[in-house]
Amino acid sequence: MTHAQNAQQFRINPLTESFGAEILGLDLAKPISDATFAAIQEAFQKYHVICFRDQVMDEKAHLDFTLRWGELEVFPEEDKTTTANTFYNVANTSREGEHLSEDDPRVLFQKVNARWHTDSSYRYVPSFASVMYSTEILPDEARGGETEFSNMLAAYDALSDADKRRFEPLHMVHYYEFGRRLYPALPPITPFERDAVPPVSHPLVRVHPDRDNQRSLFFTVNAGNEISGMSLEEGQALHKWLDEYASKPEFMYSHRWCENDLVMWDNRVLLHRATHYDMAKYRRAFRRTTVAGNGPAFGPFSLIPAAVTSK
Repeated sequence: MTHAQNAQQFRINPLTESFGAEILGLDLAKPISDATFAAIQEAFQKYHVICFRDQVMDEKAHLDFTLRWGELEVFPEEDKTTTANTFYNVANTSREGEHLSEDDPRVLFQKVNARWHTDSSYRYVPSFASVMYSTEILPDEARGGETEFSNMLAAYDALSDADKRRFEPLHMVHYYEFGRRLYPALPPITPFERDAVPPVSHPLVRVHPDRDNQRSLFFTVNAGNEISGMSLEEGQALHKWLDEYASKPEFMYSHRWCENDLVMWDNRVLLHRATHYDMAKYRRAFRRTTVAGNGPAFGPFSLIPAAVTSK
């Protein structure tokens, strides 16, 4: 008879002073008790990115764990998913295991993701969290290939009062097609993709009702560079400044992937990006699921429903 694990069987180690934690001694392929899951939820809310070490997980176990958190997003890109459209192939290898060339469109998409972003920001309802499992990691001697995270709660708090006031009314335009500006060699998006993910506008300052209305910066570098409420030149200059600002070491955690890592991060409050590595020499592959958000991003002037603030 299978017994659910209790909350005392694992430990949580912070990875930086401000955010990030690793969870040791927990087997996510086995049933998880409600008490254990509640402890994981608390850690996720506190640390924003959590890494479960030494997980041996097939796609079913990966999917089952993700579903504990809510509904899954369905990816609009058929050629970049794995065996199901709820799994995204984050890799320079094909679904069949072929090492792809650097000019392959599937690899160019990985280069797009080397810029600061939050997954699915180009959706009207941006995602809640991403859950990514390492299936093929770089050897120890390889340089690069880390996933870097930047804490946008801390980044907002560190702004001057003048910048906080200046940013309050602004929005950023996010659109899935922006990657084609970065890499014109990518094929045009399909009519299905254009209909599934049309351009959206999100507040540059995001308000989090589940955190007593704490605020964070909310922008990406791979899904647009235009700021509503400013001229094109001013908005792009501010966007460039934000890109550099998010790269300050005091906001960042860099994750060097180990075999059988499962990493989960909060897309509402973090940016992330992959660091450069020799794609022609090394293979690097992950599978990712994404938990859908439960509503639009709220800004300082949004009318937040009472049902949201009461949660």
